Amino acid sequence: MKLLKNRKIGTHELLFVGLLVLAFVIRLGLISQGWPATNSDEGTIGLMGLHIAFNGEHPTFYYGQYYMGPHQAYVAALLFRLFGPSLFMLRFGLLLIFTLFLISTYLLTRLVYSKGWALFCLFFLGTGSSFIMARELSAIGGYTETLLFGSLLFLLAGWLVISYRPYQRLRECRWRIVVYLAWGIIAGTSLWDDLLSAPFVLMAGLLLVVFCWRELLQLITPLAALIGLLVGAFPMLYYNLHAAPGEDSLSVLNNLRGNGIMTTQVKILAVKHAIDISVPMMTGEPFCQANELAALGPTTSYARGCTLIREAWGYSYMLLLGIAILLALWGLWGAWREWRGNRQVELEAAALESTHWLRRQVIHLALLISAVITFYLYAFSSAPIDWPGIHARYLIGFLVATPAIFWPLWQGFISVQARLRTLVQVRRVVCGALLALVGALLVVGSVDAYTEAPAISANNARDMALINTLLSHRVSHIYSDYWTCNKIMFLSNERVICAVVNDQLQDSHNRYHRYYDVVSADPKAAYVFPIDIGYVKKDGDQYTLPIVDEYAPRRGFTYQIIAINGYVLDLTQ
Repeated sequence: MKLLKNRKIGTHELLFVGLLVLAFVIRLGLISQGWPATNSDEGTIGLMGLHIAFNGEHPTFYYGQYYMGPHQAYVAALLFRLFGPSLFMLRFGLLLIFTLFLISTYLLTRLVYSKGWALFCLFFLGTGSSFIMARELSAIGGYTETLLFGSLLFLLAGWLVISYRPYQRLRECRWRIVVYLAWGIIAGTSLWDDLLSAPFVLMAGLLLVVFCWRELLQLITPLAALIGLLVGAFPMLYYNLHAAPGEDSLSVLNNLRGNGIMTTQVKILAVKHAIDISVPMMTGEPFCQANELAALGPTTSYARGCTLIREAWGYSYMLLLGIAILLALWGLWGAWREWRGNRQVELEAAALESTHWLRRQVIHLALLISAVITFYLYAFSSAPIDWPGIHARYLIGFLVATPAIFWPLWQGFISVQARLRTLVQVRRVVCGALLALVGALLVVGSVDAYTEAPAISANNARDMALINTLLSHRVSHIYSDYWTCNKIMFLSNERVICAVVNDQLQDSHNRYHRYYDVVSADPKAAYVFPIDIGYVKKDGDQYTLPIVDEYAPRRGFTYQIIAINGYVLDLTQ
């Protein structure tokens, strides 16, 4: 029996390693082929990494945004120093962060739920639709770290809560002080990195207050957590203490969220878009991806079939979340009643077991409430009104709560109740079928991502051809649109410097304004735009840039038009 038990443990660990490696290899294969499509938001992080690694810069925030931390850029800078700058190394750092998220979520699920469910969740999160994996692997600021930080906050808080003893003296377990300090550091740095982690900081912190309040009265533990919080958030706090009016993080976020008063009709529309489009995108619907900007890929399909698929997925997911909350409240009520019945016998095993069950029920509910807060903050903002596809990434916190949201299906599947045998069997079949369906669709999404890789590799080759053409013409300074500029600068390792201009060729949306100053000082700077942008006109086989035609005589220069691989170049002469 002992040998069999040891063999069972070994099998579980082998499955854990296998699933972890599978998730890693799936994503490693994709980024090695240049997937997902890169853009100038990602190029900005890459440029920040270059400046940190080789120019000695230490930015506090993502260029041009005073609320999003530069954590991805610092990870990239380390890898650039070790292995050289490249798009692959930029994304490899995110892959390492995501792998840590999987490990953390496995440990959290095993702590709060069960070993079997922990493996199943590892499979769920290790696969995923192309939209989900693109958010995990694109260095566009904050999202991959939000996953890791949210999971770690609950893992540390959950461990502190479950292992807590009311009359335990801290000098007998000084290691708990270290855990409080670590929790504070993670909470602080996660708020600096991206405020999407705020619901998880809030709910994990409440867990500590509710269950460990006696420990917190001893001052040393709240002091450790507070010191950690200040250390983790120090760069953000220091900046905001010295920020100019209107440039502090809260003002910037408030402007982004929208200051206008939303009518009831607009609020209903926002919630509808959030459920119809954003929730399916960020939770794994693989067939009908949504996107509002052609520069970022194929745009949203509003064909009847796709609309029905997204609506079915979105409302089903929110229904499952609602059921999970109701069952969590019911389970909490049962756990509390059992705990009350056993609390007078604190030294008995039954009392300890009921106490742990009660604490796990509350942690489970706290995870679900974190997901609800995440949805509320998103659905009642301006984000889902116009761009519910692109902005769906703001719901990435749902992935942290995956173990809690799908837990009712797992419970129904493994049920072994004796009474109501037929009903129980039907429930097991339904729950098992739903779990299998979601798992199969996530696998389909992973396969679909590989089918996209060849086209994206061709786009990457087009960008490199543009860079080589510019360099062959000895052009190192160009004007272009936002979605071209920072991408080309990073891919060229700043051999080509680009300034962003609008449709009137005026300074617009330059995150790092030194680039515009450099380009505007060069009278021979070229104009480069994608052929599908509004600035470009086509007459037969010829492409023109009317705005440059109008601008050139005033500046007294002539130019040569070249069309190459999807771009139009106006080279000054």
